[in-house]
Amino acid sequence: MKTLVLLLAALVSVAAAEDRGELEFTVGGGVWMPALFQSGTQLSPGPAAMVSLQIPPSLGNCFIISAGYLSAGSDNEDWDGISGIPLTVGYRSYPFYRTYAGPRGIEPFLGIYGGGVLLWDSPAGDLEKTSTGAAVIGAELGTRVLLGETISLDLTVSPERVPAGSALAGEDSEDLSGLKITASLVF
Repeated sequence: MKTLVLLLAALVSVAAAEDRGELEFTVGGGVWMPALFQSGTQLSPGPAAMVSLQIPPSLGNCFIISAGYLSAGSDNEDWDGISGIPLTVGYRSYPFYRTYAGPRGIEPFLGIYGGGVLLWDSPAGDLEKTSTGAAVIGAELGTRVLLGETISLDLTVSPERVPAGSALAGEDSEDLSGLKITASLVF
């Protein structure tokens, strides 16, 4: 945890030193809904926390490097739930950038991303803990809302394909594909 706080402080200082048009830092949270498309799943939605760096090569698009922490509960009495640490790289486009940029401060965006996630479950009793990895492929649909001269809010809905290496928390399926909904402050 101490390392994460130091890394976060370093990223904030780097982002503050750069011009807003060159590098942006985001921090946010929301809800993660794994195994959303599976019938009979006992996983319930849980919190998601994300940090990212956005590197815009031009005004209408950017590359994103993102990391975070995901957690979901389980309705199975033998398991408390599952957790994960994702690391993804993506591309985001603001197709109406010129139309909505400026005083109105609303910029819809579309994006894609891919990467991986380290996952583990938390047994409620004496069951054996399982950890696994998974690939992540996702899409983004959202909007950026201008809050001030240098701060914005990104509201994002992200359907994800997450085929895990093994079943977690007593689930029948290894597929954790679902949805992530986040709100992030952009500095």
